[in-house]
Amino acid sequence: MRDGIKKHIDWEKEGIEFAGEASDGELAYPMIIEAKPDILLTDIKMPFMDGLELSELVKKELPDIKIIILSGYDEFAYAQKAVSLGVTEYLLKPISPAKLKESIRSVAEKIEEERALGASEAEWAKEEQAERLAIERNRLFDALVMNEMSTSETLDKAKELGITLTARTYQMVLISLTLNGASADSFSESRNRLKAEMGTLYEDRNDCVFFDRGISGFTMLVLGDGGENNITVAVDELQEILNKYEDIDYFIGVGGMVNRLSEIRDTYYEASKALANRFLVDPDKEKVVYTIREDTAPSGEEAEDNGDNTEHSRFNIEPVLDSESPHKAMESFLRTGTIVEAEPLLDSIFSCLGEQNINSLIFLNYLTMDIYLAMARFIKEIGGDASEIDKECGDINDLISKAGGASEVKAYLKKYLKKVLELRDSTSAKKYSRLMQSAVSYIDENFSNEDISLNKVASNVNISPNHFSTVFSQEMGKTFIEYLIGKRMEKAKELLMTTDMRSNEIAYAVGYKDPHYFSYTFKKTQGMTTREFRSRGKGET
Repeated sequence: MRDGIKKHIDWEKEGIEFAGEASDGELAYPMIIEAKPDILLTDIKMPFMDGLELSELVKKELPDIKIIILSGYDEFAYAQKAVSLGVTEYLLKPISPAKLKESIRSVAEKIEEERALGASEAEWAKEEQAERLAIERNRLFDALVMNEMSTSETLDKAKELGITLTARTYQMVLISLTLNGASADSFSESRNRLKAEMGTLYEDRNDCVFFDRGISGFTMLVLGDGGENNITVAVDELQEILNKYEDIDYFIGVGGMVNRLSEIRDTYYEASKALANRFLVDPDKEKVVYTIREDTAPSGEEAEDNGDNTEHSRFNIEPVLDSESPHKAMESFLRTGTIVEAEPLLDSIFSCLGEQNINSLIFLNYLTMDIYLAMARFIKEIGGDASEIDKECGDINDLISKAGGASEVKAYLKKYLKKVLELRDSTSAKKYSRLMQSAVSYIDENFSNEDISLNKVASNVNISPNHFSTVFSQEMGKTFIEYLIGKRMEKAKELLMTTDMRSNEIAYAVGYKDPHYFSYTFKKTQGMTTREFRSRGKGET
């Protein structure tokens, strides 16, 4: 009988490989474990080990295998046992080659369907997981720099994300990116390639943790063993990658070394201050600014400005600024600088201009008005109202007429600058709100296109994918993938209730390449099959 089965079916023509044969279950078992076939065809009645016992053993080792049982025993007990073992087909002898071939083809198609479903499900799951992971990583980063969680909570959260944070030392590296001819949040294929390359490089390493911070650029937390060369090696490696992208300019700020997780916010703040120097130096000559810790503690105003009463930090470079440059540095800063960089930028401006100039009342008044006018022009440019900030911070003319010293002037400008940046960010948030409306309209109109993706929608509204994902989640309260699936399911339910279209036709109509994955997603999200949904709806009607 085995010989007849083997010879009367053209296996190659059917797209099936004949993997082997054996005269009983005992001989067959090791052959099956070694060959790992997709389909097992076995009789029930065999010496040494029958087909049911063989099926039970094989299923334990190969749970995905499909089993077709041939039996001459038309008894319910055997069929019942076969079902409990997960046997796919139970065929009674005698059986014709045509009938057997039909059953095998049916099982083969079922295997292909499951594999297609698995591939589609894995593809979507991967996209959704990547989107959620990026959001969770950024939340962890925020918690680290804000020191919002205890050490044990931080380590547990990092472990959930597959991140190692245990080290002897920590150092923060901030990377600011400038896309030639485009804004920081613009969609850029080069930036996407850079992100992918850096993400791949640091994915499985225990010495660096990489974060994509959207329009703020990239951030890297370097985990060290206490050696001074850890950070140098990390930055050199970073520059080697960045230098390959000719259409992207960069600047790197490096914080000082700390020994505790709770001190990461300190090295982050220092890295932010180092990064602020990009507005005061020639970016073609200086690409990296390191924070240098000094043992001597500052005092008075210097300690207050530094935000640290136990340790003073400076930089490995001394920015040079002439009397004509402050407003240019400020104009550039207002567009891309951050609130955390505001104080160190003004500190550096005052420091660069020298004590002799700053002590001159005429020059100090000129400098104050120069920086103030740069901020006022920017407020007008973004459609804001300077008078509102003037009310909060005080009139600039009153400040100048009082002839206060450099300390008073600097405090005023710091407060004013932070208010301007808050106004800029709130205006930007409104802009993103409008862009998200545009993105939602695009999704609503194109959700049935099977090739729609986060990258494609981000490109349509000209925002970098990572930043788009973050803003979309904040604005909509759900991820892009969740919103897209929701739109597709709503349309599918409408078609089920208002048309006679079959399930696979509806799948294609709402953007699914694989009808089986559509059915799986529908049941997962709606709690019932498409047939059950349609039947229930008609019953209610």
